[in-house]
Amino acid sequence: MGRSKRILFDRLHGEHTNVPITVIVAPTAGRLHILPPRRFHRGREWVDEGQPVVCIENGGSRSSDVLSPVGGRFGGVIGREGEPVAAGQPVAWVEPATEDGA
Repeated sequence: MGRSKRILFDRLHGEHTNVPITVIVAPTAGRLHILPPRRFHRGREWVDEGQPVVCIENGGSRSSDVLSPVGGRFGGVIGREGEPVAAGQPVAWVEPATEDGA
């Protein structure tokens, strides 16, 4: 019975794909600005935990760096340079590094 409720809950609240990614969301509304990569490994961009990955400009000289909550392979930005974004909107994704460092 408990399992049925969990499956029903998962189906009602998003799709479960078993894809190990972390979605990064905008903390505030504003315009999306993509930051340049810092590190590559085997031809792919990697980020460290706490590294800024995009910036949200919210008028004038105010801006907010959006930090990666995990270290791993940077999957990409969800949006275009200068595009308006809402608070809570997904803006990037990361594949967290595994224990073996891959």
